[in-house]
Amino acid sequence: MPKITVIYGEEQKSIQAQPGSLLGDVIAETGLPLEQPCAGRGTCGKCKVLVEKGVRPPDEIEFENLTPGELALNNRLACRAKVDEDAQVVLSPIVVYSNKIFKSSSRYKREHGVPLGLAIDLGSTTVAAFLTMLDNGEVAAGGASLNQQTVYGADVISRLAAAIDDPTNAERLRRLALASINQAVDSLHLSKRIRGRIERVTIVGNVAMHHLLAKLPLDSLALMPFQPHSTGAMKDASHLMGGIFPERVNVSMPPMIGGFVGSDALACLAYFEFDNPPGPIAAIDLGTNGEVMVTDGERILTASTAAGPAFEGVNISCGTRAIDGAIVDVALNGDELILTTIADEEPIGLTGSGLLSAVHRLCQAGVIDVSGRIQANPPRFADRVSEDFHNHRGFKLTHDGSLHLTQADVRELQKAKGAIRAAIDVLMQQLSLVPDNLGKVILTGSFGGQVDIDAIIEIGMIPPVHKEVVETAANGAGFGAAMFLTDEGFAMGEKLAHHAEQIDLDTDANFNMLFIEGMYLVPHGKH
Repeated sequence: MPKITVIYGEEQKSIQAQPGSLLGDVIAETGLPLEQPCAGRGTCGKCKVLVEKGVRPPDEIEFENLTPGELALNNRLACRAKVDEDAQVVLSPIVVYSNKIFKSSSRYKREHGVPLGLAIDLGSTTVAAFLTMLDNGEVAAGGASLNQQTVYGADVISRLAAAIDDPTNAERLRRLALASINQAVDSLHLSKRIRGRIERVTIVGNVAMHHLLAKLPLDSLALMPFQPHSTGAMKDASHLMGGIFPERVNVSMPPMIGGFVGSDALACLAYFEFDNPPGPIAAIDLGTNGEVMVTDGERILTASTAAGPAFEGVNISCGTRAIDGAIVDVALNGDELILTTIADEEPIGLTGSGLLSAVHRLCQAGVIDVSGRIQANPPRFADRVSEDFHNHRGFKLTHDGSLHLTQADVRELQKAKGAIRAAIDVLMQQLSLVPDNLGKVILTGSFGGQVDIDAIIEIGMIPPVHKEVVETAANGAGFGAAMFLTDEGFAMGEKLAHHAEQIDLDTDANFNMLFIEGMYLVPHGKH
């Protein structure tokens, strides 16, 4: 059988494979990281690897997704390329983020006697780590990395399906989660002496992330009514960590709320003081799995909605993660579009916030109508509207046409927006709340913490509230996880989990109607 050698930085692994095996499947067996947001269906063009030798010629899907330059260098799509003989392939490095948004502190470096903790937010796309002072709960430093489980798809449904289909996949997904946690902690660049002061670790995540990490049965998550096998806390989860933390460190996993509402949402409830609210408030974690939390001051309702990965720049034709050159904002200036990119580099693609901003601005310019359709002859920028040979309409974000916003991209944002808005509306209806009742609306998550509030309100992603009541907080789940690092904080989280109610959106008679209404790009849902 052919021998396949996979190279990732200084790490190299070899494995034998049957002739005709897909390169992506072979790489997955090595345990090395490979992103496949579409779960290997060949629709996203994201799983590019550099082949050095031994792979069959490209097929039509690869010719559609790879540029001539990439083909000349023998870049290939791992989900399409097949091996026939001994092969060698080079993987791109894991994406590590360091722009966790908060005011960091160096006190942990000065006060050597203060014990430390780690709060981990195991997100579907991003894994964040926060170094916390255990004397007063101060979050001192933060970092993050890509969740390496994306090799099995950007969404948790694809990952659960893979894990249920084959126990080997379940164990591999667990190991990828551990590798991602380790990578996030490494991104903090802590010295050996600082690491030696870490006494406690708390890990929060959505229900799928929790169950995969905890080795819990997954069947109940894949079938109606999509409930966890267990919602209970794990006060000692050290045995599940694969040795990435020393034995002396206590690792805990807080309880779930229910459905797909996990301990990450619970952490948000704690951090945003849902245990003692001043009145009606709402919090929305805008991510691949959107969690919505609403209280009338007494009851706390929660729901999870499949917003999809558009908020992370995934499944977008020119989408990209938050790296240098990524577009994070779009502004109108007469007949010009001003693209703001990370590090002021040449634009390479749209982040989730860039996608939101682009759609918002093009709505203002009349290029996109309230139904989300890109107009053939808009009043402005008509020369930048294009159609390809399949009659698919798009908009040139750059004058040279190197970056396009397609009709499908707009639809991805609309679906994500519609799911979030419908979930908020359902919870508010069940609590008999109207928008004017809300004293505070909090947008959180890697995407929610950086969004343009005007854009969010004007395209109708949230109910029509006054801008003054809307605030952003990038790290609600991570900071809430930091609160659970003490015995008192953990007990408060358990009490909150018992108090909060999970609402099953699939059984709500109004959800589908509200979802369709929520896709319109207008503030009040009117069209």
